[in-house]
Amino acid sequence: MRPRVLVTEVLGEEALRRLRREAEVEAHDLMDPAEYRRRLGEFDAVIVRSAHRVTAADLEGAPRLKVAARAGTGVDNIDVEAATRRGVLVLNTPGANAVAAAEHTWGMLLALARHMRRADRHVREGGWDRAAFFGAEMRGRRLGIIGIGRVGREVARFGRAFGMAVTAYDPYVSDEVFRAYGAERANTLADLLVRSDVLTIHTPKTGPRLGRAELSRLPRGAYVLNVARGGLVDEEAVAELLAAGHLAGAAFDVFSSEPPPRDLALLGREDTLVTCHLGGSTLEAQERIGVRVAEDVLRVLRGEAPEDPVNLPYPPPEVVRAAEVLAAGEAAGRILAALGPPASTLRVLARGAFPSEALPLAARAAMAGLLRVSGEDGVNPVNALARAHDRGLALVSGQEDDGGGGRLLAVQFEGTPAVEVAAGEGGPPRLRAVLGARFDLPLGPALVITRHRDRPGVVGHVGTLLGDAGVNIAALELGRDRPGGEAVMALVLDGPVPDGVLDRLGALPEVSQAVAVELGAAGTAEAPARG
Repeated sequence: MRPRVLVTEVLGEEALRRLRREAEVEAHDLMDPAEYRRRLGEFDAVIVRSAHRVTAADLEGAPRLKVAARAGTGVDNIDVEAATRRGVLVLNTPGANAVAAAEHTWGMLLALARHMRRADRHVREGGWDRAAFFGAEMRGRRLGIIGIGRVGREVARFGRAFGMAVTAYDPYVSDEVFRAYGAERANTLADLLVRSDVLTIHTPKTGPRLGRAELSRLPRGAYVLNVARGGLVDEEAVAELLAAGHLAGAAFDVFSSEPPPRDLALLGREDTLVTCHLGGSTLEAQERIGVRVAEDVLRVLRGEAPEDPVNLPYPPPEVVRAAEVLAAGEAAGRILAALGPPASTLRVLARGAFPSEALPLAARAAMAGLLRVSGEDGVNPVNALARAHDRGLALVSGQEDDGGGGRLLAVQFEGTPAVEVAAGEGGPPRLRAVLGARFDLPLGPALVITRHRDRPGVVGHVGTLLGDAGVNIAALELGRDRPGGEAVMALVLDGPVPDGVLDRLGALPEVSQAVAVELGAAGTAEAPARG
């Protein structure tokens, strides 16, 4: 059955065409809010822009929903915490409108510095007083950028092209990024402000607030721009500094209240330029955003890793395939849960060459697998940590150099032997250790593990019982401490163990423990992000 996708606002024909290849799509130019709330529960995925919210109440009435996507940069209109608790993956499209926003920033700066708005009006009114509109060149001036993310990097690139000295402040970005975009790093915001003839901010809402104290540090005659988020730059403080002659001009595309009040001081000044939140509003940007969010939603619905997840830490695709990490983590968690009752702390360790970037996702997958076997309904890697917290189950993860090779993920309860699975090596995960015994078995749809005395005929009896029940053994390995001692056997099966067979296995005289684990997709390299 094809998944159903709801598109609440205009997305673009190419995006809709791609969605319709794999899903049933109901698309609206602007969906009625009451109808949206009433019908959200009919869909597997929803794509919103700015006019609709995805609230906790909306999610409560949509148990079928797997993914909520914002065709835009932020996710202010999606309750990410509520979505996470319900196991709904949240997506957005950061940077898809970066070029548009950067170009708008520069368009506003040049129009401001060259008095284009005033000169246009002057000519339309019949004037031709060229001397009244002498402007300022950007070449040789100092450009200060707060936030050198996707938009800030494009602004920096344009600044270099205009012959400006570019300095940026962003404590979360590496020196390599600064060097790549020709920007000098300012170690503090104060350091940036005092050497910025032009100041522009490109951060999320969590970025620094620029009030009168901060803006007063700018050199006399500086220009200030906000094409990022309303409220990051104090509009009243800018108006005061313009009136005092400290600032030469200011440009705002966003405001703390939108639309801004008619009596806002900035709106009455000739040395300001204002637009109505147009930074990302180009046809090209909107088409890019639509296509990108459509492709990402389809990836999730196919069980693949999305490019822009908000509430699940996928590793970079060049490091490891997320599907392999999910499969290995969930398989290890399910196997561990089947071996005995859970303790209060789950330990998930990366061993050997297992990439540290993949450990957060692997840990959530292991917790999801554990909780599923333990009877938790509706759990997946998105909400696994929240569900574990509710049950008083803690998670500890870390890197451990065991001196061995391979990409190994070890999952254990405190004081118990680890279940060790190899991941990220191509193909399905491989079982490498269980109950202290070493193996190298490619996992499949189901697994049986026995602990027994090493006696002749035990392996045959187990195989006969499974064969009589119509279960095919795909692979088998045996580990033992010594001849005649304790042995552990792992059998990879082509299908689940029928009812009653496990009891008969456990009743064999030499068998002290027999467990069956249904792995399903967790035994493949195509494990879905949501169960």
